[in-house]
Amino acid sequence: MTVGEYGDDSMEHLLNRLEMFARTKGRDKIDIYECKSPSEANSLTAFRFVAAPAFKTWCIGNDVQGFSVDYALPKNGGTAPPLSSGPVKRMRYSHFACNVVHEDLAYPLDVNAMQAKLDLKKTVEHSFDGKLPAEHGHGTEYVAPPDTQDRWKRIDPLNVMNPGIGGLSMAPEYKEDKPAGVSDA
Repeated sequence: MTVGEYGDDSMEHLLNRLEMFARTKGRDKIDIYECKSPSEANSLTAFRFVAAPAFKTWCIGNDVQGFSVDYALPKNGGTAPPLSSGPVKRMRYSHFACNVVHEDLAYPLDVNAMQAKLDLKKTVEHSFDGKLPAEHGHGTEYVAPPDTQDRWKRIDPLNVMNPGIGGLSMAPEYKEDKPAGVSDA
């Protein structure tokens, strides 16, 4: 997380809260590192934006398939949802003080990765009372709720802005059924 002082003692307040957390939950649960220079802070900020692309490169270099998801969980202590099949790599990261989790999962080539993703969606939504997708939208992989689909149709009646999004048709004016490859799971 990146923090700063905004002139209202917010930094002191944050550090006090982190210290209280460390005392009550254990020092092994938290690491605090303070950047020593602006250059170091810039490098750390850049790291956030290379994690996901680096994962894709890692998958290609290791001859595996991978996917990235984002989901929101109610407060549950940070427990990771169980997976239906074991990935060869699981990378979880999130925003500080936010229940949105980003997860990169890599599987051998003989695993049905789309089914693994849909199984994770089902677990997140039905067993953890969460939502997948959460932060980055439905894209063309997931079916959006009917009220969301209706709103998109109202604001884009010609279907030219995002054809195929959220399980909608890719055809002009939504004249065909949902696009191939979209699952209701």
